[in-house]
Amino acid sequence: MEYDSNHENQGEHLTSPPPPPNPNVAVPAIDPHFDSLSNEPALIDNPDWDITTLSALGALRTLQVALETLTEAATDVPPTPPISRPATPTHNKTVNENVSPQAFIGADADPHHVQHAAIARRFFSKTAPPITIFEYLKRQHDYCPHSPGVYLTAAHYIHRLCILERVLPVTKRTVHRLFLASTRIAAKALEDNKWSQQRVAQVGGVRPTQLLNLEVALCFMLDFELGVDAAGLAKSMFGLQMAGRSGR
Repeated sequence: MEYDSNHENQGEHLTSPPPPPNPNVAVPAIDPHFDSLSNEPALIDNPDWDITTLSALGALRTLQVALETLTEAATDVPPTPPISRPATPTHNKTVNENVSPQAFIGADADPHHVQHAAIARRFFSKTAPPITIFEYLKRQHDYCPHSPGVYLTAAHYIHRLCILERVLPVTKRTVHRLFLASTRIAAKALEDNKWSQQRVAQVGGVRPTQLLNLEVALCFMLDFELGVDAAGLAKSMFGLQMAGRSGR
């Protein structure tokens, strides 16, 4: 479970996850794959590897290893300071306009990279959550499993934002929320049957409103370009592994 200092302050701990899925009373996650597919993390040596060789668990573990490698190589990067604007006088008081809506729309909008840097602040936890990447991803898969395509698409989003565009670093303070939001958006883009917002948030250790804010932030940083083909998925996972190996 991701550590949420706001919950701690308010005494709103999420102390236990919901029960595991029961096919007799709930719609299970779609996973139409055979036992012959690999459940082991793939060691990818070229960008044209066959993504159909992995099961859902195999795709998840491949992403897990890549994220672990990246966080081990990364230093703790602080979030970019919020956009600071002159106070606007209103009669006898002033209004602080930090990260105001005007920062993101209209003729006076800030440059694209400045907008993205401000939005990326949402993914920084105050402290590193007291749960490993392996434990966090396994928890998600145990209680809200997805198809291989969802995990590969999440890897594509992370590769684009963190490696290609360098909008957000993969560190111990960002990786949990980044994975949670990426898989949630990928699931909404790819799957007809989706877990409820409340369930995903509780398993992820955040409030439903926090999860929604992370989803919106991720979509903005991706410019709402959420589609990707099989070749793109293969290249992104390869690129994520290569970045981890090179310590980028």
